[in-house]
Amino acid sequence: MQRSCDVCGQPFTAQKSTARYCSGKCRAKASDLGGVERKQPRSLDDLDEMRAAGLIEAVERDLAAAGRLNTVLGQQALLLARRIGSPVDTGASVASMSRELREVMARAVDGVPFAADPLDEIAARRAAKLTRD
Repeated sequence: MQRSCDVCGQPFTAQKSTARYCSGKCRAKASDLGGVERKQPRSLDDLDEMRAAGLIEAVERDLAAAGRLNTVLGQQALLLARRIGSPVDTGASVASMSRELREVMARAVDGVPFAADPLDEIAARRAAKLTRD
């Protein structure tokens, strides 16, 4: 029975009528994403790019806000963010790169004052109020 993969959209020969994915890679990708409801054919690269795009934008935004986007550490952080979304890297390598990205970002923005998060300010006021009473 010919079917279309729910993740990548490629046609495949299904062994069972309930088969939804063309390979173990697509099945794992769907599991990572919490199930995939395919509206239009997509490749695995498209899914990875969508997932990585948010990370890349966040890293770029934080580095730009710190004025460190065009530094060596800033560029290294962007490279790591792009690699994390790469379809050729395994889960273990993504975990390793995530740890490295966290360390590089910390070094890149070290000493740069960031505007306080309003939620942090509210939590600090609440804590101060509780200690006064």
